[in-house]
Amino acid sequence: MPKTVAQSKLVENVRTIVDNSRTHSVVCDLPAAKGGQDTGPTALELAVMALADCAVTIFADVAKKSKIEVTNVEVTAEADKPADSPVLSGVKLKVKVSAKARKQLIQAVWRRTEANCPVVAIFKEQIPVEVELETTTVE
Repeated sequence: MPKTVAQSKLVENVRTIVDNSRTHSVVCDLPAAKGGQDTGPTALELAVMALADCAVTIFADVAKKSKIEVTNVEVTAEADKPADSPVLSGVKLKVKVSAKARKQLIQAVWRRTEANCPVVAIFKEQIPVEVELETTTVE
């Protein structure tokens, strides 16, 4: 089974660099109020950003394959996170589409987008995570 691999490395304080094991990397950090220097999005923000981006990308791809000319697609992901919780309690996607197609066709493209977007699946379905912890004691 093909693997998607990401690797993150601590740079300084709580700032990290995460890469996709190809040629792309992103700096992540915490806001100053949380002890970081705010030099990049937090990992949770990056996950919500990935959700919005994946929805746009898959929608554009499905529309293209359906021979629907799209002039604009914007997805805003609004994630709710209670202050006393480390996890999100819900996410709302606001989708704006302009296309040369009937509303019913655009809705069908969105349904196929939801069914085929891997990041939407991550948010909607529980995916098992296996952890292997390797430690080194430094003296």
